[in-house]
Amino acid sequence: MWNIYFGDWSNGRLKRLPYLGYDVLLMVLAFAIVMGVIMLGGGFEGIMNPDLLAGMGVVVVIFFFLFFIALLVANLNIMAKRLRDMGLPAWGSVAAIIVISIVLEMLFPAQQMEMSAVAVNTPDGVSTAMDTNASTGSVVSNLFNLIVFLCLILIPSNAFNKDKEETEA
Repeated sequence: MWNIYFGDWSNGRLKRLPYLGYDVLLMVLAFAIVMGVIMLGGGFEGIMNPDLLAGMGVVVVIFFFLFFIALLVANLNIMAKRLRDMGLPAWGSVAAIIVISIVLEMLFPAQQMEMSAVAVNTPDGVSTAMDTNASTGSVVSNLFNLIVFLCLILIPSNAFNKDKEETEA
Protein backbone atom coordinates (compact mmCIF):
# COMPACT_ATOMS: atom_id res chain seq x y z
CA MET A 1 0.00 0.00 0.00
CA TRP A 2 2.91 2.34 0.73
CA ASN A 3 4.06 1.88 -2.88
CA ILE A 4 0.60 2.78 -4.21
CA TYR A 5 0.49 6.11 -2.36
CA PHE A 6 4.15 7.13 -2.43
CA GLY A 7 5.87 5.03 -5.12
CA ASP A 8 5.93 4.62 -8.91
CA TRP A 9 6.01 8.36 -9.61
CA SER A 10 6.84 8.07 -13.30
CA ASN A 11 5.16 4.92 -14.57
CA GLY A 12 2.54 3.65 -12.10
CA ARG A 13 -1.04 3.03 -13.20
CA LEU A 14 -4.33 2.54 -11.39
CA LYS A 15 -7.53 1.19 -12.89
CA ARG A 16 -10.91 2.70 -11.98
CA LEU A 17 -11.98 0.49 -9.06
CA PRO A 18 -8.56 0.39 -7.34
CA TYR A 19 -8.37 4.19 -7.69
CA LEU A 20 -11.77 4.57 -6.04
CA GLY A 21 -10.79 2.18 -3.24
CA TYR A 22 -7.46 3.83 -2.52
CA ASP A 23 -9.02 7.31 -2.65
CA VAL A 24 -11.79 6.33 -0.21
CA LEU A 25 -9.25 4.59 2.03
CA LEU A 26 -7.16 7.76 2.10
CA MET A 27 -10.19 9.87 3.07
CA VAL A 28 -11.25 7.41 5.80
CA LEU A 29 -7.71 7.25 7.16
CA ALA A 30 -7.48 11.05 7.27
CA PHE A 31 -10.85 11.31 9.01
CA ALA A 32 -9.92 8.64 11.57
CA ILE A 33 -6.58 10.25 12.42
CA VAL A 34 -8.08 13.73 12.75
CA MET A 35 -10.92 12.46 14.94
CA GLY A 36 -8.45 10.41 17.02
CA VAL A 37 -6.30 13.46 17.69
CA ILE A 38 -9.38 15.49 18.61
CA MET A 39 -10.60 12.79 20.99
CA LEU A 40 -7.14 12.45 22.57
CA GLY A 41 -7.25 16.18 23.17
CA GLY A 42 -10.46 15.87 25.18
CA GLY A 43 -13.06 15.98 22.45
CA PHE A 44 -14.33 19.07 20.73
CA GLU A 45 -14.69 20.97 24.00
CA GLY A 46 -11.27 19.89 25.30
CA ILE A 47 -9.44 20.77 22.08
CA MET A 48 -10.35 24.42 22.63
CA ASN A 49 -8.92 24.38 26.15
CA PRO A 50 -6.25 27.13 26.29
CA ASP A 51 -4.09 25.12 28.73
CA LEU A 52 -4.03 22.14 26.37
CA LEU A 53 -3.22 24.30 23.37
CA ALA A 54 -0.45 26.12 25.23
CA GLY A 55 1.19 22.84 26.20
CA MET A 56 1.12 21.04 22.88
CA GLY A 57 -0.02 23.60 20.33
CA VAL A 58 3.20 23.73 18.31
CA VAL A 59 3.53 19.94 18.22
CA VAL A 60 -0.06 19.53 17.02
CA VAL A 61 0.34 22.20 14.35
CA ILE A 62 3.55 20.61 13.04
CA PHE A 63 1.95 17.14 13.11
CA PHE A 64 -1.12 18.31 11.17
CA PHE A 65 1.00 20.23 8.67
CA LEU A 66 3.17 17.19 7.91
CA PHE A 67 0.14 14.88 7.91
CA PHE A 68 -1.78 16.99 5.41
CA ILE A 69 1.28 17.41 3.18
CA ALA A 70 1.62 13.60 3.12
CA LEU A 71 -2.10 13.26 2.30
CA LEU A 72 -1.78 15.79 -0.51
CA VAL A 73 1.25 14.01 -2.00
CA ALA A 74 -0.49 10.62 -1.79
CA ASN A 75 -3.68 11.99 -3.36
CA LEU A 76 -1.80 13.68 -6.20
CA ASN A 77 0.22 10.51 -6.84
CA ILE A 78 -2.83 8.23 -7.15
CA MET A 79 -4.54 10.86 -9.32
CA ALA A 80 -1.50 10.96 -11.60
CA LYS A 81 -1.48 7.15 -11.80
CA ARG A 82 -5.17 7.12 -12.76
CA LEU A 83 -4.65 9.83 -15.40
CA ARG A 84 -1.70 7.89 -16.82
CA ASP A 85 -3.89 4.77 -17.00
CA MET A 86 -6.49 6.78 -18.94
CA GLY A 87 -3.81 7.70 -21.50
CA LEU A 88 -3.24 11.32 -20.47
CA PRO A 89 0.06 12.94 -19.48
CA ALA A 90 -0.07 12.42 -15.73
CA TRP A 91 1.72 15.29 -14.02
CA GLY A 92 0.78 17.84 -16.68
CA SER A 93 -2.88 16.94 -16.22
CA VAL A 94 -2.59 17.10 -12.43
CA ALA A 95 -0.99 20.56 -12.69
CA ALA A 96 -3.75 21.72 -15.08
CA ILE A 97 -6.46 20.47 -12.69
CA ILE A 98 -4.85 22.29 -9.77
CA VAL A 99 -4.47 25.54 -11.73
CA ILE A 100 -8.07 25.42 -12.98
CA SER A 101 -9.33 24.71 -9.46
CA ILE A 102 -7.35 27.67 -8.04
CA VAL A 103 -8.57 30.00 -10.79
CA LEU A 104 -12.19 28.95 -10.20
CA GLU A 105 -11.75 29.47 -6.47
CA MET A 106 -10.50 33.02 -7.11
CA LEU A 107 -13.20 33.85 -9.67
CA PHE A 108 -16.02 32.39 -7.57
CA PRO A 109 -15.09 32.84 -3.89
CA ALA A 110 -16.69 30.98 -1.00
CA GLN A 111 -20.14 32.04 0.11
CA GLN A 112 -20.96 33.28 3.60
CA MET A 113 -24.28 32.34 5.14
CA GLU A 114 -25.78 33.94 8.20
CA MET A 115 -28.86 32.80 10.02
CA SER A 116 -30.41 34.33 13.08
CA ALA A 117 -33.68 33.88 14.93
CA VAL A 118 -35.57 36.10 17.29
CA ALA A 119 -36.17 35.29 20.91
CA VAL A 120 -39.16 33.04 21.54
CA ASN A 121 -41.18 33.20 24.72
CA THR A 122 -42.67 29.89 25.79
CA PRO A 123 -45.50 29.46 28.27
CA ASP A 124 -42.87 28.69 30.92
CA GLY A 125 -41.30 32.09 30.38
CA VAL A 126 -38.10 30.68 28.81
CA SER A 127 -36.83 32.54 25.76
CA THR A 128 -34.32 31.25 23.23
CA ALA A 129 -32.32 32.84 20.46
CA MET A 130 -30.15 31.49 17.71
CA ASP A 131 -27.40 33.07 15.64
CA THR A 132 -25.34 31.04 13.18
CA ASN A 133 -22.61 31.86 10.69
CA ALA A 134 -21.42 29.33 8.14
CA SER A 135 -19.09 29.38 5.19
CA THR A 136 -19.56 27.15 2.19
CA GLY A 137 -17.03 26.49 -0.49
CA SER A 138 -17.42 27.87 -3.96
CA VAL A 139 -20.20 26.02 -5.74
CA VAL A 140 -18.41 26.30 -9.08
CA SER A 141 -15.11 25.01 -7.69
CA ASN A 142 -16.85 22.14 -5.87
CA LEU A 143 -18.73 21.24 -9.05
CA PHE A 144 -15.46 21.21 -11.02
CA ASN A 145 -13.83 18.95 -8.42
CA LEU A 146 -16.84 16.61 -8.55
CA ILE A 147 -16.65 16.44 -12.35
CA VAL A 148 -12.92 15.65 -12.19
CA PHE A 149 -13.55 12.90 -9.63
CA LEU A 150 -16.38 11.40 -11.71
CA CYS A 151 -14.20 11.48 -14.83
CA LEU A 152 -11.43 9.66 -12.96
CA ILE A 153 -13.94 7.02 -11.86
CA LEU A 154 -15.98 6.61 -15.04
CA ILE A 155 -13.54 6.99 -17.95
CA PRO A 156 -12.04 3.59 -18.84
CA SER A 157 -8.36 2.72 -19.17
CA ASN A 158 -6.56 3.84 -22.36
CA ALA A 159 -9.51 6.01 -23.41
CA PHE A 160 -7.18 8.79 -24.59
CA ASN A 161 -4.32 6.63 -25.82
CA LYS A 162 -4.06 6.96 -29.62
CA ASP A 163 -1.75 3.96 -30.08
CA LYS A 164 -3.66 1.20 -28.26
CA GLU A 165 -1.81 -1.66 -29.99
CA GLU A 166 1.50 -0.52 -28.47
CA THR A 167 0.14 -0.59 -24.90
CA GLU A 168 -1.57 -3.96 -25.34
CA ALA A 169 1.57 -5.68 -26.71
